[in-house]
Amino acid sequence: MQKTYWNGTYWPTTIQWIGAFIDTLLIASERSLTGALEEYDGNVQGAKTGGSSINADILSYYSEVEAYYGDEDVVQIFGAAYDDAQWVVLEWLEAIRFINKYDSHAKSTLGQSDIARFAHRAHIFYNIVQNQFDTSLCGGGITWNPALAPYKNAITNELFLASSIGMYLYYPGDDNSNPYPSPSYTNATNATLPALPTLAAHDPLLLSNAQKEYQWFKTQNFTNAQGLVVDGFHVSDNQTTCDERNEMVYTYNQGVILSGLRGLWEATGDAMYLSDGYVLVSTVINATGWNAHSPLEAGVWAGLGRNGIMEDYCDAPANCTQDAQAFKGIYFHHLDLFCEPLPTTKPLVAGVTKLAPSSLANQHTSNCAGYLSWIEHNANAALSTRNSSGMIGGWWGASYVNRTQAPSLDHAVPPPWGSDDEWNQPWLLQQSPWACRGQHGCQPNGRGSHSGNSKRMARPFRSRKRQDANAEGRGRTVETEASGLSVVKAASDFSVNREAT
Repeated sequence: MQKTYWNGTYWPTTIQWIGAFIDTLLIASERSLTGALEEYDGNVQGAKTGGSSINADILSYYSEVEAYYGDEDVVQIFGAAYDDAQWVVLEWLEAIRFINKYDSHAKSTLGQSDIARFAHRAHIFYNIVQNQFDTSLCGGGITWNPALAPYKNAITNELFLASSIGMYLYYPGDDNSNPYPSPSYTNATNATLPALPTLAAHDPLLLSNAQKEYQWFKTQNFTNAQGLVVDGFHVSDNQTTCDERNEMVYTYNQGVILSGLRGLWEATGDAMYLSDGYVLVSTVINATGWNAHSPLEAGVWAGLGRNGIMEDYCDAPANCTQDAQAFKGIYFHHLDLFCEPLPTTKPLVAGVTKLAPSSLANQHTSNCAGYLSWIEHNANAALSTRNSSGMIGGWWGASYVNRTQAPSLDHAVPPPWGSDDEWNQPWLLQQSPWACRGQHGCQPNGRGSHSGNSKRMARPFRSRKRQDANAEGRGRTVETEASGLSVVKAASDFSVNREAT
């Protein structure tokens, strides 16, 4: 991912929110490497790389994280939709988690001087959504994009859960009142901002935001008959309830909620949050055909894949946008976070988080160990898509349906009835019920008039004629490589956790 797509300061072929996720994944990979060093003391039997080399990699990748902080296009993403802002929050909270873990292990001060500025960026971007939970429509939740007609979607609200509980657990506080995401903000936007309000570490408001968000989400009927999370709800004209559900199902909507549930358990000790997470994970695994009774049955679309392999509706017909090419990676990243071992002897945050009774910790370990074979199956499927340069494709299940030769439209599955696939058919956002509401500067991709004027914008869909299903559409990209990294990292982490127990 880094050798091929990184230019020294950012990934120039992707867009801003995906860049924030890829950086999160890079940072999380460093935290995973640190955990492996802790577990194996740098001596993994049969490993190709020793502990000293892994440590050098960690330091090298951290320098790239610092470089990305300096070049992240925060002006654009600051003016984008409410989901975009929260990817940035999670990004820099993950960086703080890594720094603390690595320094504890290595007895170093790596990154300690960066924590304040990382925390400040997380604070700035959380402030965008902090007060957007709106009970006047649908009884709660956050609207996806205020430049569009009201749409309360799963991802924005799952991110509000994850970012709120993440801020409660990991944000160290910030006394910097500068509200600007970048010194160039005023010149780029001709706008001024009020001072950033103070927000202390472990502010109870953050926990309250996470709890009320999940309570609303759970009672809002976001799951279809199969138990999969659908995309969201429109509000019809002259209505205040979420009365029009979009039945579209995406892989990432099944995942982000998991890290939020894990965080709620950390903060409250209420095992209900973990139980809800186990149900969601089992639903997803079933929806890939993993538990089918025969190979023939396994090969039939099961709601979110086939042959035990996770798949988005756009994978087989190769019409995924950049956004959708990242979705499966997002799922496995958040599943990985959910299944980290529960602490039994030392709280995650002294005085703030809970310890797990041994019975609960053992049950969590057992449940998560039960996912390992499925995760490894998906990791192997992703690796099977590598081309001669070793780059991973987006349709992991191509070889399992004997579709290494393009095209693959005969394996495309129509989206659920009553669904709009707005991520892969972006022109829908110009039509009712999505269309802009007429505000000044209204743009479908952001809150303000500067939102579309960025050096890093999505490249248009292109069709290529190749003898390779994963070279169709956008082909192999930094997004498909990141998704592949995510599932392989998850398989590694789950294996390490199993060895540890």
